[in-house]
Amino acid sequence: MTPEEWSRVKEVFYVACEVEPSRREDYLARECAGHPELLAEVRSLLSSHENATGFIDRPVMLPETAPDSVFPAGMDIGPYRIVQTIGEGGMGVVYQAVRVDDIYRKLVALKIVARGLRTRDALRKFETERHILAHLDHPNIAKLLDGGTTADGQPWFVMDFIAGTPIDEYCDQQRLGIPGRLKLFLTVCSAVQYAHQNFVVHRDIKPRNIMVTSEGAIRLLDFGIAKLLDPDADITPDTVSIVRMMTPEYASPEQLFNQPVTTASDTWSLGVLLFLLLTGHMPFAYKSRSARDIAEAVANSEPRRPSIVVLREGNPAEIAAARGANPEKLAKALAGDLDNILIMALRREPDRRYQSAEALANDIQRHLDGLPVLAREDSLRYRGGKFVRRHKAAVIAAGAAALALVAGSAATAWEAHIANRERARAERRLDDVRRVANSLLFDLQDAVKGLPESSSARAAVVSKAAEFLDSVASDANDNPALARELAASYERLGDIQAQNESGGIASYRKALALREKAAKDQPADADLSREIVANYGKLSDLLWSDGSRAEALEVSRKALDLSSSLAAKPGARQDRVRLAAHRLDYGYKLASSGVDPASGLEECRKSLASFSDLAAEDPEDATVARFRAIAERRLGEVSANIP
Repeated sequence: MTPEEWSRVKEVFYVACEVEPSRREDYLARECAGHPELLAEVRSLLSSHENATGFIDRPVMLPETAPDSVFPAGMDIGPYRIVQTIGEGGMGVVYQAVRVDDIYRKLVALKIVARGLRTRDALRKFETERHILAHLDHPNIAKLLDGGTTADGQPWFVMDFIAGTPIDEYCDQQRLGIPGRLKLFLTVCSAVQYAHQNFVVHRDIKPRNIMVTSEGAIRLLDFGIAKLLDPDADITPDTVSIVRMMTPEYASPEQLFNQPVTTASDTWSLGVLLFLLLTGHMPFAYKSRSARDIAEAVANSEPRRPSIVVLREGNPAEIAAARGANPEKLAKALAGDLDNILIMALRREPDRRYQSAEALANDIQRHLDGLPVLAREDSLRYRGGKFVRRHKAAVIAAGAAALALVAGSAATAWEAHIANRERARAERRLDDVRRVANSLLFDLQDAVKGLPESSSARAAVVSKAAEFLDSVASDANDNPALARELAASYERLGDIQAQNESGGIASYRKALALREKAAKDQPADADLSREIVANYGKLSDLLWSDGSRAEALEVSRKALDLSSSLAAKPGARQDRVRLAAHRLDYGYKLASSGVDPASGLEECRKSLASFSDLAAEDPEDATVARFRAIAERRLGEVSANIP
């Protein structure tokens, strides 16, 4: 047997061990079709595996347990009585149970290590899952309620019992359109982001681990192969043992190829999940569902474009109907932003994907709000198109007024028009050159970012961009429109510098100076004020990370003050959301810096109260729900650190 053939035997054997016995033969027939030698070898290994005593793997101090049949309906484990078996997986058996003592009665899910997996490694992973769940408290994550050990030393723990439907089935049953599916997905991102903020990578995000209750509430389940992020830990043994427990269709390239796993790995799985929810298909075409074929497809091909898949794969009419559309309408809804969002989430290189579930969710929210998304080329034409679509009536009115003004001017001052035409054309040409050069510099930065050993090239592009922007800054003194454009360019340059760990503070300051100067001439421009608030927030965060905490606190305070004035206007819901977010930021920094912990704690409380009010007004607002969860966590952190 060649090394390649032996590798294939092991791969099929490992997966077969995880497949339920009732479905194992179907799996073997599918994977070994046309290869009788492979089938015979795998069956031989399975037979040996089932008949082995396992004395080497058995913990020395842990007594042998009876078969799983000792946990029939009606049997008690601690204060819980078994109702029925509801699932068996790689880490253990899950029972539906009910608490029967005098404290309270509650239907729960009770998980216990399966008899065949009571090795030290399996028990360690079981304890890790229990530890992870104990530290996660989020409305969209199944909660750990209790835990213990049986009389013969078998560990168990109890979770919320979630009666629901996998998210993909729920969306199809409810015939949710694209916006409805995206809003539901945003809640999933909120739960995953919360786990990441608590240093937990799920590593098995898939539809069956995301249940939707009859009330439409999301619950993220099964942290059985989740990993606590620890930069000092040796990942290799754990990663190797996880390979045969993951779900290959949703596993990131890092998992498939035994590489370090980060939060970006969950972002990949979220991308696959979203692709399925929107199109009814998987992003890659592969020969079979084996890990080998899936890994080969991921390594050698690019993810398919969703807007094309829904027109060419499977039954387009049936898939579109489940999403409340026809194939052409569905393809049109996916083309553009959603195509690019999914392609970015499914980039093979982790550093080129969305770096967090929150970043992915923010881009989706921008799409829903009709704003430019980060996954798309940030050109002036694109941003202008978005602006026109959001403010069509105002643009038409402004265009009509401009035409009327030109006509009137032509009738009364034709000679002046002729005299100034060439000068105006020259100024327009100059602005065009500025915009084109600016766009080329940033496009080149994006193009070289993914290339090997591109650090020096990226640094050169950033340096040239800074020189170019500085060279035209003086021309913006008497040109408010150019000043706004230049400020946006400085801000994007700061974003790139911050990502490349090469500063960004100076660029953010230059953007802020241009905007604050423009605001003196345009004090009633609310959009400009919002740009300044966002600029304050980025500058404050970067100053905080850089160790300049006093200045970071001062800038955060300015963001809070300006947000307050914007939110004071009637009907300004989004400004109220921003105000609550900046109040939380200021309060958290105020308390963490040690300047005034009590006042910082009070600001955090006010922020949480604001998010609670906003959530009551619109319970479907996923952004508010996400911020509210962050506020609760930060309030807990601040409270714990104040004597």
